[in-house]
Amino acid sequence: MSYKVIITSSSFGKVAPKPLEMLHEAGFEVVLNPYGRKLTVEESKELMPGFDGMIAGTEKLNEEVLSSASTLKYLCRLGAGMDSVDFEAAKKLNVTVENTPSAHVDGVAELTLGGILSCLRSIAPSHANMTKGVWKKPMGTLLTGKSIGIIGLGKVGKRLVELLQPFGVSVMAYDLLKDEKFASLYNVEYVSLENIAAKSDIVTLHIPFSQDARHLINGDFLSRSRSNLLIVNASRGGLIDEGALFNFLQTNNSASAYLDTFENEPYSGNLCQLENCTLTPHIGSYASEVRIKMEMEAAQNVINFFKK
Repeated sequence: MSYKVIITSSSFGKVAPKPLEMLHEAGFEVVLNPYGRKLTVEESKELMPGFDGMIAGTEKLNEEVLSSASTLKYLCRLGAGMDSVDFEAAKKLNVTVENTPSAHVDGVAELTLGGILSCLRSIAPSHANMTKGVWKKPMGTLLTGKSIGIIGLGKVGKRLVELLQPFGVSVMAYDLLKDEKFASLYNVEYVSLENIAAKSDIVTLHIPFSQDARHLINGDFLSRSRSNLLIVNASRGGLIDEGALFNFLQTNNSASAYLDTFENEPYSGNLCQLENCTLTPHIGSYASEVRIKMEMEAAQNVINFFKK
């Protein structure tokens, strides 16, 4: 029996053909996203009927979308974030849901470190000035010796701690699940969210999105933070109240932010106006090695499920 699989991640197979070849060789009929971008709910509803399996991007997969796919048996989210999937609807419709939980780790951790360094030394705004013919030398600060507050010490948070080791930073972490062995090995101090706000030079987010975590970084958090805070989010959109962040950065010229994820994407809000805010279009997993690993893992997940 031949199974039909739809792949809605717009970049699937573009770095290397191997993941698609794996599916074809295993006998699957594969259809790719015809729009080349993140799908809307209506587009998903139009495309989904008739497929047995799906490799999904970041589009919303709510009950409305999943109910339109009456033959769907399996869904693999390409990446780790699962907040776009309605698990209750999937369970009710007997759709098995998985993801690729580890392939993105190096990509997101390295991008976070890159964003931190860029903000501390004003690399992005300096480049923008140079392209406009402006020769301006901003005074930056070193990463060495800074106090880092990590919200979410999971796979990516831990990898970031490892990458930070040569810089001689002190690391605090806030997480409901504590890995005391890792913390002891890397001299990480578990603290409250209030202490993260008050004592950090740099705060970086590495938690999944949930309604409980929505706007975890808000006006109250920022009011208790240092006026020169650097805040980084390469995790999930919606964790930061973007309006409160805009006000904080506008009021505190020595503060800065690096965001790779946003509450609504594509993002075109007022943070784009600020020189002390560096933005990228959700590229955490967009390193060729990471994409290939993620896509091969997703393809193998599909093959394994239908082999059963």
